[in-house]
Amino acid sequence: MDLQIPLLAAKALILLLLFAFIYAVVRRGIGDLRAVPEDEAFMPGSSNPMKKRPDRHRIISKGIPELVVEDSDIFEHDTRFQIGDGTVTIGRSSSSDIALKSDDYVSSRHARITHHADLLYVEDLGSTNGTFINGRKIVGATPLRSGDTIQIGSTTFRYVE
Repeated sequence: MDLQIPLLAAKALILLLLFAFIYAVVRRGIGDLRAVPEDEAFMPGSSNPMKKRPDRHRIISKGIPELVVEDSDIFEHDTRFQIGDGTVTIGRSSSSDIALKSDDYVSSRHARITHHADLLYVEDLGSTNGTFINGRKIVGATPLRSGDTIQIGSTTFRYVE
């Protein structure tokens, strides 16, 4: 009889913790689903559906693939990063090819851009806040097309060929 009350309390505590865990998982899942915009409700390159769509034709391409900064707290507008034939890493780490050092929403190893069969792919490297192409969170290696926007943390790049 002396052990029944503490055992009952322990069972109740374990059940409460289980419910709290399930609640947190479901809440996070619903939040992630709400973060994915509907096709009709978003403009590519903008998390705000009412924001004016950037003009894709104002960037003059020289045939060299590059990332052009559209919006950033770190880089000047229209800063250009050429993408060579190798792998380009983006992250907060100073060893990254494109270092977003002061952005708290960027992981140290956030994303990677690679060439495969004459196509460029962006891959999220398990970052906390994700990588977005044209406003959609990517999963796995995702091909890039000229004019696509890539959002990493608070920085938005436009890919141009």
